[in-house]
Amino acid sequence: MANTGKWNTPGTLTTLLSSGLNSLGNATMSAASSTYANNTNLDLYCDIEVVLASLSPATGAYVAIYIWEAVDGSTFPAQSDADLRLTSSQLFVVIPVGTTASTAQRVVARNLLLPPAAIQFKLDNQTGVALNASGNTVKILPYSYNLNA
Repeated sequence: MANTGKWNTPGTLTTLLSSGLNSLGNATMSAASSTYANNTNLDLYCDIEVVLASLSPATGAYVAIYIWEAVDGSTFPAQSDADLRLTSSQLFVVIPVGTTASTAQRVVARNLLLPPAAIQFKLDNQTGVALNASGNTVKILPYSYNLNA
C-alpha cells in the first residue's frame, strides 16, 4: 500500500522582524532579522505573515521579503541593499499591500519553501510611504509533512 502524506503539526509562530520596521522609509530595506535556525529545525515550508500598522500606501504598493542563507552555517552574504534587490535568487516573496487609506494591513503568503540552513530575513518597503512608528511585524509559521502518517 502506498504511503499517504499528511501535514505535521505546524511549528511555533515566531516573530522575525518587529521594532526594526518602525518608521522604515519608503524604498528602504530593514536590517536583517535574527538567525532562524532551519539547519536544525529542517522544516520544508512556511507561511509568512506581514502586519503593517495603519498606513495609506500608494497605488501598486508591496513589500518584498528577502532571505539570506549562511551556506556554511554562520557567514551571511555581505551584499548592499541595492545589490540584494538585483539578486532575484534571494527574493523570498513579494506581497501586495492594499491601498485602502489609513488602515492596518495583515497579509499572509503561504506554502513558501524553506532552505535547510541558517537564514535571515529582510523586508523591503515599497509601499510609497514610511511605515508606522510602531505595530509592524513579520512572522513565520514553519511546517512539514509526514509520509508515514
